[in-house]
Amino acid sequence: MRLLIIGVVLIVFSHCSGDAKDFSPAGDRYYDEGKWDEAIREYENALVKNKKQPETYFKLGNAYCKKGKLEEAVEAFTLATQLNPDYREAYQRLSEVSMQIGVPENEIKACLRELQKNPNDADVHFRLGLAYYKCNIFGDAKREYETAIGLDPKKEEAYFNLGVLYQDLNTYEKAEEMYKKAIEISPGYDKAHFNLAIAYYKMGRLDESITKYKRVLSVNPNYLDAYVNLGIVYFVRGSYADALHALERALSLGTVSDKIHYYRGNIYNKMGKMDAAIMEYQKAIELNSKMIASHYNLGLIYLKKKMTDEAVREFTKVIALDHDYANAYLYRGEAYELQGELGNAQNDYNSYQHARAAFARIYREESTSPYYVGSNPAD
Repeated sequence: MRLLIIGVVLIVFSHCSGDAKDFSPAGDRYYDEGKWDEAIREYENALVKNKKQPETYFKLGNAYCKKGKLEEAVEAFTLATQLNPDYREAYQRLSEVSMQIGVPENEIKACLRELQKNPNDADVHFRLGLAYYKCNIFGDAKREYETAIGLDPKKEEAYFNLGVLYQDLNTYEKAEEMYKKAIEISPGYDKAHFNLAIAYYKMGRLDESITKYKRVLSVNPNYLDAYVNLGIVYFVRGSYADALHALERALSLGTVSDKIHYYRGNIYNKMGKMDAAIMEYQKAIELNSKMIASHYNLGLIYLKKKMTDEAVREFTKVIALDHDYANAYLYRGEAYELQGELGNAQNDYNSYQHARAAFARIYREESTSPYYVGSNPAD
């Protein structure tokens, strides 16, 4: 069985705002009223009359951002910076939106231009570190985060993202140190507590991990991922009733999740409640028919219950999704053998031997921690 700790969060910028001089009062009025199309029309009309208005391009970029037209926003912010190389707000918006559309190279260029004018800006060093991180240039990301901290020792976001970087490199003790520093500066930093709980889990410090998740949930009772991860930690510790309760709380939030049902299936399986496990795995598969682990675990239960037709069906689905899944051939072969299909069984045993050489993804009971982009706690 494969267990998955839901991932480490990362601070990014996601807001759409900005101040500029009133070169188009009508556009500004529409913008303030939330009438983005009208605001865009007015700003564009102003630029037809005079294309050398960096402030109007800046406002146009913000209006595009509100409409979700991020590529157009990048173009507008770029023109603002070209017309006014000292336009700091435009550089910042350009870099933020570039990150949103997955072009960190634009962010790097914008930050480097800003640092040429002000090399001691901690915020820009922090943003540059994030951009390097998104490009997997970890050494430069670490340097920029540390520079930001040197310029502003109270910058908790830099400690936090430095912790994410260390955790990405499986250096959990250093990640713990960084998260604790972020929490020391900002005790209510829920996402630092959340990531610290993951680091404790990865280091095998399960009780401390549980304590941190509970702390997060005491402040934010609707933190879905904290309930899911808490359930996983309880499962690994062998506290199955507590694990089920945590995952039930996650489901009570109204979230439909294949992974939650998969985890519940694992727990019932460990408890020997095979019928309940079957129901949970089936629910997971209804939500995600390509979830290999659910098909595989369901096949094992059917095989244990001597339900060979069902076992063959599930292992066949696993093989269709991953031709190199060696153990699926092995156990399908056992099911065929129980059915008296000795030719099919031998073919699967042969395939098992061939697949073992290529099989690099053993689906066993383990935990991984993928890193995904989270949101700024201030949002």
